[in-house]
Amino acid sequence: MYIKNQDLKILKQISKESGIDKFWLGGSIPYYRTAKKLGKNFNYSDYDLAIKGGKKEYISIKNKLKKNNFEIIQSRPYFLKFKKIFQIVAKKKAIILDIAIVKKLSYLGHFNWERIFWSFPSGKIYDPYHSLKAIEMGKLRLTITPKRENPLILISRFTKICARFDINFVQNKKLFRMAKRLARLVKKWKTKDSFHGKYAKEHAYFGILQAISRSKNKKKFLSMLQKSNILDALFPEINQKLIGIDVLNINFKKIKNEKDVANLFRDILKINKKQRKLLDRKLEIISGRLDKK
Repeated sequence: MYIKNQDLKILKQISKESGIDKFWLGGSIPYYRTAKKLGKNFNYSDYDLAIKGGKKEYISIKNKLKKNNFEIIQSRPYFLKFKKIFQIVAKKKAIILDIAIVKKLSYLGHFNWERIFWSFPSGKIYDPYHSLKAIEMGKLRLTITPKRENPLILISRFTKICARFDINFVQNKKLFRMAKRLARLVKKWKTKDSFHGKYAKEHAYFGILQAISRSKNKKKFLSMLQKSNILDALFPEINQKLIGIDVLNINFKKIKNEKDVANLFRDILKINKKQRKLLDRKLEIISGRLDKK
């Protein structure tokens, strides 16, 4: 199966601007139209590219981007499914590229809806898990066992997908079981490794705030995070406090972004200084991301 000519133009433009002549495009763009048909409209701000290779290709791509007037925002080793890869985030005017240099394409994506890619220059669609059909049917599932990835990364990805597609993961028995399992794994997770510890926590904390801010019904979504124990796994101080207050009295209408959710959490704990300190430590970890809002 091949992509439409109008989609191929997107890939050609990316190649022309970056100088990269062979890559895969992943992220939300390959399923954007399918989601739109279902009434799920969202914006995408960058292009997620995958390039097969290792350190040699990483250095080569970085130099090529610089040569083509891209600003390198971030370049570093990264981990997906406990496998080392390389990430480059680069910007040129309105174009933002988030590039993963991987040995295998299977390193990318944790859920079936994420495992679809467009190939350049061939224009072929790589969709081994029939992602588009699964999205249309509303069937979301993990394509790996939870133990093959850091649970903090998994729980962040899961909640953001559910928020984007307005999935009731409490009503869906399989997803509810999975959500509770991920919450248990997060509670047990311990490591001294910087990436799988501090960075993964940052990813998860911010991911939850992002999911809440993007959810269609924020009160309902927060309730699902409580019932699945996800909120307790990441923000137990908030979960404990919410048990004793009427969620209906919370003004969710003023929440427009992640920073608003963070401020809401602060307000919830404004009287309890001890619990507020615990929250503030977590928000400090993601302060760099919140400051961009």
